[in-house]
Amino acid sequence: MSLANFSLTAFAGLMLLTAQPSFACTLFGAAGEGVVEGGGTILAKTRDEHPGRQFFDIVRPSDGYAYMGLFTGRKGHFNMGVNEKGLVVARSASGGIPKEKRLTYACFEKEGLRAPEWIARHYATVDEVLAHPEIFKEPVNYILADKTKVVVVEVMPGGKTTVRVTEKGTAAHTNHFIEPQSKALNEKVGQSSRIRLERICSLLSEKEKPFTTDTFIAMTRDRNAGPVNSIWRTGTKPEGFQTLAAMVVKTPRAGPLEVYFTWRTRAMDPDSLQTVRRTVTLADFRKTTADFFGRKVIRRS
Repeated sequence: MSLANFSLTAFAGLMLLTAQPSFACTLFGAAGEGVVEGGGTILAKTRDEHPGRQFFDIVRPSDGYAYMGLFTGRKGHFNMGVNEKGLVVARSASGGIPKEKRLTYACFEKEGLRAPEWIARHYATVDEVLAHPEIFKEPVNYILADKTKVVVVEVMPGGKTTVRVTEKGTAAHTNHFIEPQSKALNEKVGQSSRIRLERICSLLSEKEKPFTTDTFIAMTRDRNAGPVNSIWRTGTKPEGFQTLAAMVVKTPRAGPLEVYFTWRTRAMDPDSLQTVRRTVTLADFRKTTADFFGRKVIRRS
């Protein structure tokens, strides 16, 4: 793959500076022999937001696992990605609760890390994450995967959770509560969230199996329902909600990861997408971001 004109850092654009930003996204995954090519899992996320700063990076902490993925906002918070153990992490907003109410709940933060980054740095498997329920604090939806399973966790107000484990089959979520024990908490269900959920569930049901990375990439690009309600949302206003990035990570039972990231490198330019797709080994997590791409990295703010 050519990495000509590669840019790792997005230009600063419109940014949401609230303590708890929105994550109006589509999450989906698959697991198991006959469902995923070669077994293992595939996890995907499309990131929908107002245009703003985002960049790809590799973090190599001295006190935990290395991880790579997309970082967003003024402070560069970890948004989605995978760690050296093959644990994949992503999340979306619980939009069934009005934003003004969601902002009243305290967020998980420990040693300066928010929940997604804490998970990526400190846990090797989905089961390890689930053994630490204190992580699930503010109302958001998580999708997690390792080489054996995909898990969707809905975090309800007060930190109660629903947990759906998929070891052979598919899973999907958008931005409203969908489990029997959580549905009643929806104060509203956004049209886009409902339509995107129906569409991704339909695609997961109809597409030929076993799923490949290519299949999941194609699903992240689906524009079946127009500019506002599609999985890949182009939006109706330059500064409005739209899809800014997507991730697909295939974690096999054995062997290297397959990773795909595409993200907008200039906040207000929908045509500035940079795409990276490659196999990733443990040695890649030991590299600097510049070495990973084999070129000098210039950061801009």
